[in-house]
Amino acid sequence: MTPLQACFAHADQPLWSLALNATGGEPPSGDELALRLLRHHTKNALQRILSEVVLIDDARLSRESSRLLRDLERRIMLSAAISDALFGLTGAPQPMEERLRTLCKGTIELLSDPDQIIRLDIEVGGDCPEHLRETVLRGTNEMLGNAIKHGLHQRMLGRLTVRLIVGPRETRLTVEDDGWGFCAGREGGEGLGLTQALAEQHGGSSSLRRVGDTTRAEMSLPNVKLEIREEKARRSRKTGRPSWTKSRAEP
Repeated sequence: MTPLQACFAHADQPLWSLALNATGGEPPSGDELALRLLRHHTKNALQRILSEVVLIDDARLSRESSRLLRDLERRIMLSAAISDALFGLTGAPQPMEERLRTLCKGTIELLSDPDQIIRLDIEVGGDCPEHLRETVLRGTNEMLGNAIKHGLHQRMLGRLTVRLIVGPRETRLTVEDDGWGFCAGREGGEGLGLTQALAEQHGGSSSLRRVGDTTRAEMSLPNVKLEIREEKARRSRKTGRPSWTKSRAEP
């Protein structure tokens, strides 16, 4: 067993199923989900670092050790920048678009191979509702990481496109890669489970599908807060009037 395999020998069971087991089948709370996301991000970073350690040739240990230390420092700094963009751990959060760009660039540099060339296109349309911003950023991190680790695995050249479009009723996040595609096993992975859990917190949805020569991961989130929609539905049941009859008069 390699050091990498030994380190993650007990990480086969998705955190999603562990959380459900621990809560008796109930969906995790916001704080629990945030902790799982942070753990998943940290695991991805450590896996990337440890994979470099496994490849070191003992005959060239001195030279490789120097290179590894430089790369380790770089990846730790990238991980800190990503954590700041996601959670504001070491600094106050920047404006939304800046956080999104920092997150995307840092995630690519952290998880990609040193010899890979991955192009990044980012499109932002509209002002993301404040209550959805953390979810959008965390969803971006999971979807982008999934694309790099799976779709662009062992590809020297690749392109990622991230779109955040805010419409009148919903906010839509899309991450596309021009990689290998995905297999059935990838559809049930930990990252996708986390993305779906994030979307469900706001009554939204997520999907992953192949579109032509690209793989498209998508998250759709209603702009109106879930508790507001639930309150409208309760009022509608009491009055017998459809909740949509009031929507035009309400913001």
